[in-house]
Amino acid sequence: MFAKMDLSAVILAGGDSKRMGTNKAFLTLDNACLIDRIVDKLAEMFREVLIVTDRGRDFQHLNAVIVSDIIKQGEKNALRGIHAGLANASSPASFFVACDMPFLSLPLIRFMSNYALQYDAVIPRVEGHFQPLFAFYHRRVLGRVTRSLEQQHFKITDFYAGLNMKEIDEETVHRYDPGMRSFFNINTREDYEQAQNLFTREKS
Repeated sequence: MFAKMDLSAVILAGGDSKRMGTNKAFLTLDNACLIDRIVDKLAEMFREVLIVTDRGRDFQHLNAVIVSDIIKQGEKNALRGIHAGLANASSPASFFVACDMPFLSLPLIRFMSNYALQYDAVIPRVEGHFQPLFAFYHRRVLGRVTRSLEQQHFKITDFYAGLNMKEIDEETVHRYDPGMRSFFNINTREDYEQAQNLFTREKS
């Protein structure tokens, strides 16, 4: 059991789930929806949990603050969700994650949180790639995110240049999440089947 931190967690649940064909947030693992599992996990650690979605009514049953995108021009993208989360969170730094990532490692998140107030961003780098939707962002990057959206630069990593960033290397990630499953996300039916198998193995 973790002592709750005076930080926020933001779950991005605004995607259209086109490849899955149904809202991924409400897929189930062992009879519990992904979004319920993620909210419950994060609520163990954070004093505030937010969900960014344009389908707020579907999430009202959850113990979370429901917010929607502030900038709504153009196609949906995760950067808009980061913008909305930073703008609405009551804490200066927030942990961001997607709603289709059911295997979050709380020890890894706890370790990363040690740097959340000091740095603009705290982000794992695995196999040479950043994990931008398993990361802490500080509210002071909000202006930079806003400019990226206004300039239609929607790739999250495009606003990283010049940030005071803390990279979490692969060795450190492995120490806190030996299975490296925190970054597993469900995009397709095949991913969903794999997640069900992983969950079954973890239970046994």
